Amino acid sequence: MKPMGAAPELDDSSQEWYYLDSTGQEFGPFSSDTMREWWAQGFFPIGEDLLVRLPTWKQHVALRDIYRDMSDAFRTPPGSTRTGGGGGGGGGGG
Repeated sequence: MKPMGAAPELDDSSQEWYYLDSTGQEFGPFSSDTMREWWAQGFFPIGEDLLVRLPTWKQHVALRDIYRDMSDAFRTPPGSTRTGGGGGGGGGGG
């Protein structure tokens, strides 16, 4: 059992990402490498407002909420701003 609050050691290239397009359709999973390539090529015109999630996340989160520096997007493990890392509660209904 992993201790609560401990960040797992992740090889970010093996992470699988899901994203929502402008119509709310979910696509994925895609590897970090693929997402990073698409990001660099401007595949996501919505930019840092792109809603993404990892398989263990219940909700999609805007890319800007998990990466302070967009040049790190899909290169490094995401920050734990709203990824369910503990504490806080949430304003989302459901």
